[in-house]
Amino acid sequence: MSLKMIELFFLNTWLWSRTWGIYHMPTNILVMLALLKFVGRFKLVPSVLLAVFSKVFSSALYTVIVFLLVFVVKIQFVPTESLNNSESINVLLACICLGLVYAALQSIFFLMVNKFYALNVRVTTLIAFVSNIISALLVYRFLEIN
Repeated sequence: MSLKMIELFFLNTWLWSRTWGIYHMPTNILVMLALLKFVGRFKLVPSVLLAVFSKVFSSALYTVIVFLLVFVVKIQFVPTESLNNSESINVLLACICLGLVYAALQSIFFLMVNKFYALNVRVTTLIAFVSNIISALLVYRFLEIN
């Protein structure tokens, strides 16, 4: 796999997150909050703080990564020639890829939080991946692209 393909993957997934994938963020916060509260057995306030701040951190870090790729590495986005771009993308794959990227970045957040507060990183990382996949499937299910 070439470096150019990886760069374009990150750029395309980021563009998806800022357009149709914008629904992933609030959905994931709610799903992660429920999983942290009921599966991870966290208290309510830490659950809310972890869910919100991990999502904000992952979104901000992802934006910084993409801006570095665009302005430092100088990658360019070339859209497809199709007039109806919704036919040229696989919506489910885009939703799941976005969820996996966010889950990986949230895992970094949990590792950083673990340096200052006692946190079960295995449980929170597993919850991050599960909540992001559930959110991706919910967004895909209720997202109507004609």
